[in-house]
Amino acid sequence: MDLTAARIDEINRELGTLEGHAESRSGLVEAVVGVCHELRSLSIDPRVYRERDVEALAGDITEAMRAACAEVDRKAFAVGRVLLPDGADSATAALAYDPLLHELEKLIGKGPNESRW
Repeated sequence: MDLTAARIDEINRELGTLEGHAESRSGLVEAVVGVCHELRSLSIDPRVYRERDVEALAGDITEAMRAACAEVDRKAFAVGRVLLPDGADSATAALAYDPLLHELEKLIGKGPNESRW
């Protein structure tokens, strides 16, 4: 599939708006991250002050962040899939680099088995 510059720009804009949302199993922490795993918001339930368990809170934050990152990665792969070579999968694709490298390979006329990267 040949992609136009306009379609690539559209995909890029869509990727920029994606978010992953997740809540810790305890329900005390909710994290929202962007496509580059940047933290966009973190909500901590005031009930954490009752227990005052700093290690548990840190674990809840880490858990929510990881789950939110996994969610946004799944969404980003679905959106960016058209920019990736055949056979790419969400477990191994590096969406920050693979689409660029794939397009560069096409521009310099390299086949899928002749990758320089």
